[in-house]
Amino acid sequence: MRKGISEVGVEDFVKAGLTIEEAKEFQRVLKEAVFGAKGSDPREVWRSLVAQRVLKPWHPHALHQLVYYSVYANWDSLTNGPPLYWFPSLYGFALCL
Repeated sequence: MRKGISEVGVEDFVKAGLTIEEAKEFQRVLKEAVFGAKGSDPREVWRSLVAQRVLKPWHPHALHQLVYYSVYANWDSLTNGPPLYWFPSLYGFALCL
């Protein structure tokens, strides 16, 4: 069973490719965005994360996957259909350089 978004932490972010310092800052920003979501509906949490641009194009892909799968850890695709998603494009990444 996957960890939910409120259960992932610094150690998980380091395993996903961040330094300890980056992971601590990422956890702070992530918690603010999750707290700011309207309720605990994963769709609202994901919208909040995307709207606040918590994930950056230069973050490791493993971090993007970790956050996405943590947000939707308990999502029932058979009942709810596919979950919302957004991953940065190469074009978006190029604009950040």
